[in-house]
Amino acid sequence: MKNKWVHFDIDKENIFGLICGLFMVLLSMAMVLFTSEISSIILRDILMILFLGFLTPTYYILIIKKKDLSVFGIHKDKLTVSLAINVVACISLLAMFISRSTGDIAFNINSFYAITYIFVAGIFEMVFIYGFLRYEFERALGILPAIFITAIFYSLHHAGFQPEFTKLFFVGVMYVTVFYFTHNIFSIFPFFWGVGAIWDVLVNSKAGNQIKNETSFVIAMLMFIAMIGISIFIHYKIKNK
Repeated sequence: MKNKWVHFDIDKENIFGLICGLFMVLLSMAMVLFTSEISSIILRDILMILFLGFLTPTYYILIIKKKDLSVFGIHKDKLTVSLAINVVACISLLAMFISRSTGDIAFNINSFYAITYIFVAGIFEMVFIYGFLRYEFERALGILPAIFITAIFYSLHHAGFQPEFTKLFFVGVMYVTVFYFTHNIFSIFPFFWGVGAIWDVLVNSKAGNQIKNETSFVIAMLMFIAMIGISIFIHYKIKNK
């Protein structure tokens, strides 16, 4: 029986996950070279978030591999405990931010546009990074390596728009570690992850200025509708198999 904390057991599915993760980083890095708004929409919103980050893992895991949503940490097991952890961690993180704050979030229409975009992008992070990649790294190498490698990919996926790698690495470690208390994604999303992402992007980083506009809100809504459409398509495929 292999050790769940550290082991070495790599298969083709793990390699596919690694390739997807590397492709995500390359798409983000391409944003450094192609800086126009349309390039950002194509590289990040369409290719990275929708196709690679949402369609690919859901289709691969649910249709091709015939597994269920628990792969992504989406299930009812320990849901109450997970939500309690989520809320307590959220309040604790918010209290820390407020006590150390050098600025405040201005709640206006522009911040609403940004927050909407952040949460839609958060769905991608939960499904692809904390769900799919974390799952494959855990299967291949065990829980401890999965925590650190997932955090590395979480950090690197910001290369094209928020290159604060060291800070984001430790943020990733924090979220993945909390996830492992219950193996349920609702231990970190939406509250704990949400307050961290919103405060970090809108107060502590210049990246928030790029999404404080109506265009980002429209893109976020279109991505969310597309995610719903993909989910309906996946459900239909499963039901009619």
